[in-house]
Amino acid sequence: MSDIFQEVEEDVRRERYEKLWKQYGNYIIALAVLIVAGVAAFQAWQRYDLSKRQSVSDQFQQASQLVASGNYVQAETEFDRIAKTAPTGYSNLAKLRLAGIYLAEGKRDQSVALLRELTTLSDPLLSSAARVRLAWTLADASPRAEIATLLQPLMANNNPWRFAASEVIAYVDLKDGARNQAISEYQQIAQDTAAPATLRQRAGGIAEFLKANPQGSAPAQEPTSASRPSTPPAVQGKKPQ
Repeated sequence: MSDIFQEVEEDVRRERYEKLWKQYGNYIIALAVLIVAGVAAFQAWQRYDLSKRQSVSDQFQQASQLVASGNYVQAETEFDRIAKTAPTGYSNLAKLRLAGIYLAEGKRDQSVALLRELTTLSDPLLSSAARVRLAWTLADASPRAEIATLLQPLMANNNPWRFAASEVIAYVDLKDGARNQAISEYQQIAQDTAAPATLRQRAGGIAEFLKANPQGSAPAQEPTSASRPSTPPAVQGKKPQ
């Protein structure tokens, strides 16, 4: 008897499913097709995006090699193209390199304008690098107050760029004739164990040189070539997006 009831129940269930399928079958098929198409499109986009980023990375490396060989004219063309066509991360990084190339070519105003633009980025790595490079670019011709205001966002105790910013301030003080203050600032950098080792060594060497040579002056440490600015260890290795 239980077998009869089970068969009847299965027939009723089958009948209900058939009725539902007749009503909504076309919609279910359409939805399945959309899901499959959406997954396929997403996977295709991922492959395209990865391919494009790899291509831009290769272009960036090739442009960097032009800088290393001193071919600034062609490097400027290549980095300018990357800045205009690449995804945001590579575009902004290309602009930072382009600012360095402008400076190496003597196009100071163009370099300053581009660096000021980059200081407004939401990316803390690139905006901070731009601030330090801009501060060095302006250091010899701008008032200390202007340089200090530019670098103020980097001076917090937990900011990895504070040591690079402090080095610029020390140089500006030395340039302005505040020799003892500059020596003290260089010594503070040299004695801070949280500062990068190379920066501590450089600052300590400058402080000792200035104390031993009362009439001597220390050169600016930021390179004026198209090489990229120094990056604190805490933020090295970040990949552009």
